[in-house]
Amino acid sequence: MTGSQCFDFTTFQESIFPAWEAQFKVGPRIGDYSFAKGGKVDSYGTTDLLIAKYIMNDIGTLTDAQKDEWARIINSFQDQATGKYVKAYTMHFWEHTTAYAVCALKLIDRKPAYPMAWKNDILRDRKSMTAWTRQWQRAPWSLIWPGSHIWSGVPAALAMTGEGTDEFFEWYFDWFDKAADPSSGYWRRGWLHKMKSLSKPVSHDLFGAFHMYYVYECMGRKWKYPEKVVDCTLRLQLDTGLWGQTPEFYCRDLDGLYALTRSSRNAGGYRADDVKAAVVKFLATAERTLNDRDFVLAHYPDTHHLAGALCAIAECQKFYPDIVKTARPWLMSIDKACYI
Repeated sequence: MTGSQCFDFTTFQESIFPAWEAQFKVGPRIGDYSFAKGGKVDSYGTTDLLIAKYIMNDIGTLTDAQKDEWARIINSFQDQATGKYVKAYTMHFWEHTTAYAVCALKLIDRKPAYPMAWKNDILRDRKSMTAWTRQWQRAPWSLIWPGSHIWSGVPAALAMTGEGTDEFFEWYFDWFDKAADPSSGYWRRGWLHKMKSLSKPVSHDLFGAFHMYYVYECMGRKWKYPEKVVDCTLRLQLDTGLWGQTPEFYCRDLDGLYALTRSSRNAGGYRADDVKAAVVKFLATAERTLNDRDFVLAHYPDTHHLAGALCAIAECQKFYPDIVKTARPWLMSIDKACYI
């Protein structure tokens, strides 16, 4: 890498993204987007596009009236009795759908229409809090990547709405500190992790752990064993610069990059040169693929994966602004709203 090397996403932002976005616009209102092409307005379509456009610093000209309109669309998917948000697509748990909607609202300084009434069963006392971790233990702790949406979605939604309690957050971080794996800094608590073939951390462990890391970050806490997180995350990166086998990149690559940049920083710059080299390796693939119009239109067929991909680039630009060029400085959405 030369000192002048820079990865340029201007073409993507100014030309390719608008063409991709147009595929999901399904109505005249500002937030009328569907998750699927030709579908109806739904909770993921409208939130995905808002988050993506926020990351690219493309919503700074929204008026208060436009923000209110977008918020009304998002809140039309909230259940008044429970406070949960409903979805038409994806296999995500309701905790993901809900925290994701709250996140999108926070990015435009708006709030849910109704309180998070679902929280009452969790926050009642410490016994209830502990029961919350155990009620999903049989599946999500082994399937930690999707399961982590539960463990991050609840505290994230409560933090963003201000409906959490000091007792809950103190309990939460104490529990997760004690449950962290000393050999990796991930959370490897499922019955599958007891199998010999999974005795070493795998990529799904990283993808799950990331969701807890940003809760720690947003609440001003540092997670355990950051050096081990860096070591394991570097080992899991592929020669392509990605953390998965498919040609497109998305949230899992954000997971790897965020784990590296923030853990290295938390550990006083641990393996800083190796972390930057990993970022450069990722950006080389990201620049090539996102600036290919045909690739983007073929490999991002719904709204959801692209937001995580853009957030990954924003994380690189945050830590290494000299090597990432965009039409405008991109914004790391997780730093304002505690979810992705």
